[in-house]
Amino acid sequence: MKKTLSWILLLLGAVGYLACDDGIDYEKMRQEELALLEEYINEVHPDGEPTASGLYYFNESGTGEGDTIKTGDRVQLYYATWSLIDGPDSILVDETNGYLDGHRYEPYEVIVGAGQSIKGLEEALLYMQKGTKSHLVINSELAYGQQGSGTLIGAFQTILMEVEIYKVIPFEFNDDDE
Repeated sequence: MKKTLSWILLLLGAVGYLACDDGIDYEKMRQEELALLEEYINEVHPDGEPTASGLYYFNESGTGEGDTIKTGDRVQLYYATWSLIDGPDSILVDETNGYLDGHRYEPYEVIVGAGQSIKGLEEALLYMQKGTKSHLVINSELAYGQQGSGTLIGAFQTILMEVEIYKVIPFEFNDDDE
């Protein structure tokens, strides 16, 4: 019985491995991303230190007012996103909610901690206040991971964001719901 069970498990494992093997070396892609990220940080932000999750955020001095954003707050922000693709070079992938070349669009709104945005952005918001302008460097684990996002952000790509906090609506517990 044990031999039969062992053979079945071995066979299932082999079938599972073959079914999942799409010929892409994801570990190599991840290592290439990490090398590119390190090169970018060393060249553009040599004194940068990541958070425990690997997020880099660089708030501009003199920006931001009031209390730090908290989980549950509703935040409206402007942003532009680039994909880090070659050394310190990057390509613009999304300015629809950005503020490039003096153009303002409708702000993007997110409830912090509700999973409405990528992990890296939601974490970075917790280090900001209304009016904060920040440059974010978000590795793929905190962004779109192995699957990427659409045709512009591929698998294992670090993204760069310029963010400006427009409005913060603090979370208010409503005890009328009891």
